[in-house]
Amino acid sequence: MGGILFFAEFILRGGAVIFVGAGLLRRRSLLKLLRERRSIRVFKRARMPDDVARLIVEAGVRAPSYLHLQEYSIIIVADENLRGEVAKLCEGQNELIMNAAAIFLICADLNRPARMLSLLGHLNILRSNKHPVESILAVFDAGLVTAFMIMAAEIMGYGSAILYHPIVYPSEFARLFQLPPGVTPLILLCVGERGEAPPLRPRLPLDLVFFRNFYREAGNEDLKKHLKELDEAMRREDYVRKYAGLDMDYLEYLKLMTTFNDETKKTYDAVERFLKENLMRF
Repeated sequence: MGGILFFAEFILRGGAVIFVGAGLLRRRSLLKLLRERRSIRVFKRARMPDDVARLIVEAGVRAPSYLHLQEYSIIIVADENLRGEVAKLCEGQNELIMNAAAIFLICADLNRPARMLSLLGHLNILRSNKHPVESILAVFDAGLVTAFMIMAAEIMGYGSAILYHPIVYPSEFARLFQLPPGVTPLILLCVGERGEAPPLRPRLPLDLVFFRNFYREAGNEDLKKHLKELDEAMRREDYVRKYAGLDMDYLEYLKLMTTFNDETKKTYDAVERFLKENLMRF
């Protein structure tokens, strides 16, 4: 990991990655990298050089984009005081945020595309009160650029984790980052030097998510089996205690995080209002 900051250049050749820098030359299959990728939530404290951060974003923006409009914006948290304010909004994630080498706020952005289309002189869909397709595709575009950035970071030796606090508290993040109407904060992509080597976490069996020709409903027994395997794997890793500081099984934690109550309703009502004003119409 010590040589990571020297990886100012990487070359893709024939489906393999070649690292260049500090006398280190090694190849790694992209497919292998994808199959072994896991979230890293414990980082060694470090800060990423601007040119490395730029390389990651340059790789990210090569992701496919609807009509080449790139309906997203990426903000790097470069100021330490701002990083501290972000940490306050992300309860329980202070150490991760303060140690990460770089933090990127990923936003769905309909503001800039609407202005671009207005320059063409026609009544464009983003100036109407109904653009559900563009709204969904803006989130999709943002997801694609995030995935490309994650893989670029992995190629350069970094680990990463996603925090979902911006979409849960969009008004607070919008004020903090001075976002104009039409820009919706979605996630924080935290990238850093690995301070842990966690195991691969379970995924649903492929035949429950990948179908031939037609959709197939998963059987309850298949779903129960997966939940049991997930719970057992997380227990072996001590996942909930390690990352949430709670003494409970993973399925209990899953129920806790997805319970609908008065507090959830209040929070989600505020999210809905923000999305209606900034993503569904603005």
